[in-house]
Parts: sequence; C-alpha cells; structure tokens
Amino acid sequence: MNIAWAGVLAVAGYLIGAISFARIVGAKVAPGDDLSSTVLDLPGEATIDYGGVSATSIAVRGGPKWGIITGVLDMAKAFIPVLITRLVWPDDNYHLVVAVAVVVGHNYPVYYRLKGGRGQTPIYGGLLAIDWLAIPVTTVIGTSVGLFVFRDMFVAYALGMWLLVPWFWWRADTAHVVYAVIVNVLFVVATLPE
Repeated sequence: MNIAWAGVLAVAGYLIGAISFARIVGAKVAPGDDLSSTVLDLPGEATIDYGGVSATSIAVRGGPKWGIITGVLDMAKAFIPVLITRLVWPDDNYHLVVAVAVVVGHNYPVYYRLKGGRGQTPIYGGLLAIDWLAIPVTTVIGTSVGLFVFRDMFVAYALGMWLLVPWFWWRADTAHVVYAVIVNVLFVVATLPE
C-alpha cells in the first residue's frame, strides 16, 4: 500500500463522509430546526437528549420515511466509494482506509463545525462493500444478546458493532480487525455525549 495514495483516498473519503444528508433532508423536512438537539423517548427507558445530526434526528422530525431516506443516503456515501476503491485496488486495503475516513467525516464534518452523526449508517454502508454478511449476523446476535440477556437498549444498539471485531478476526485478516476496532472507537467516542 502506498502511504501517499492512502492519504489522498483518506482525504477524499473524509470529504465525502462530511456531506450531511441529514442537514440536506432536514432543510426540506424541518426547515429552521436545530437538528443537533433531538429528544428521544425510549419506551421503558430514560429520555435521551440526542446530540447527533443523523437519520435519527430526521426520523423524529419527519417520520420514518424521511429517516430511512436519510439513512440510505448516509449508507450510500460510504458504500459507493468503498466499493469503487475495493474494485480498483482488490489486492490492497485502500477500501478500509476510505471506509474509516467516511465515518470520521460523518462524525466530524468540516463543513458543519465538526458536529455530525454517530457513524452507524456509514459503518453499515462501508460493510456492504467490505463484508455484507457481517451486517445481519452481528446485528441479530448483538441485538438479541442486548435485549434478552442484558435487557438494555444501548447494549442492543451497540453490541452488534463490537461483534465486528471477532467477526473479522474469524473471517478476515489483521487489517480488517484494525478497521473494526477503529470504527468502534469512533462510534463509542461519538456516542459518549448521550
């Protein structure tokens, strides 16, 4: 892997990830609203002041249709560049660099004073191009263990992400494990305010 080329791809991935589809869709769905402050009322749980600007913010304001549209766009902004990079350089791990960079851009967008989302949808978008099977397997196991063993909504929400680490340890190489650790750290750091 050429470090200079990896740097160029990382910057490109970051700038693509920094495009906030939540803000673009939000301008239509909830013009003038402060998308960085959303109150989430979890049934049987506490009320959370969600500070991310993401598909969740849009779903609360505009309903599930607009939340899904925003989520699909956020996934696409990761899926497309990661897939292209993987197809162009199949023998290198540039696609992992791009996948991480898109998440960093999504979470800390330079266009919006570094105030972005939490990274889950671009992580899943990148996974569609990296190893799509990881999504249903780790999500179902993580959600099930979180709900039925720990009986905790946040564990159910986040555990599938953490299961990517053993998943890639089992199915791939060290670079993929490092990718899984980095995106999980980015996800956890972004969710700390909640």
